Amino acid sequence: MLRSKLLVVFGFCGLVSTTTVTNDTTIADGKTFDYIIAGAGLSGLTVGNKLSAKGYSVLIIEAGPDASWNPEVFDAEGRQFGSKTCNWQYPAYSEDGKPLSWKIDSGACIGGGTSSESAPTLQEKA
Repeated sequence: MLRSKLLVVFGFCGLVSTTTVTNDTTIADGKTFDYIIAGAGLSGLTVGNKLSAKGYSVLIIEAGPDASWNPEVFDAEGRQFGSKTCNWQYPAYSEDGKPLSWKIDSGACIGGGTSSESAPTLQEKA
């Protein structure tokens, strides 16, 4: 049984390519996939898309949510550095194992770090 919070399924049925984003893990129960990718960050989604375009069935498992509705994800200009949205914020430790006062940012939703770490490039408006 899958325990992931979010699944992204790329499939190919005849001439039609399909993509499903769901929290319903039963969609993958009893099914086989040509490829299974852990993480729906930029790399995982890109690889999944390219494999499905070649006709392979792909399951991408993401522990974080689909936060495409959240302005902190889609509004790069309004985003604050160090946003808690889609961010695991792992504890940081010194080399001798002592906790540090800051956290390590790491993407935790569809889009991974590009969704949470102010990674998008902004273009100047005319």
